[in-house]
Amino acid sequence: MGNMEGWDIALLAAAGYMAVTALVRMMIRQRDRLVAELSKEAAKQQKDNRAQQRQGESKRRMRA
Repeated sequence: MGNMEGWDIALLAAAGYMAVTALVRMMIRQRDRLVAELSKEAAKQQKDNRAQQRQGESKRRMRA
């Protein structure tokens, strides 16, 4: 690296910046996708839990 000129350093810095920026964007996109998937799954599970609770309450009422 001792014989690098100004343009070489500038191109290396630009390539590094573009690579890091692309990686960060991909990671953010993946995080958003994962958060959306887990949120959807959690909402479904909460809905199922509420339905089970209602069924349990109605069964208890019928027994009483």
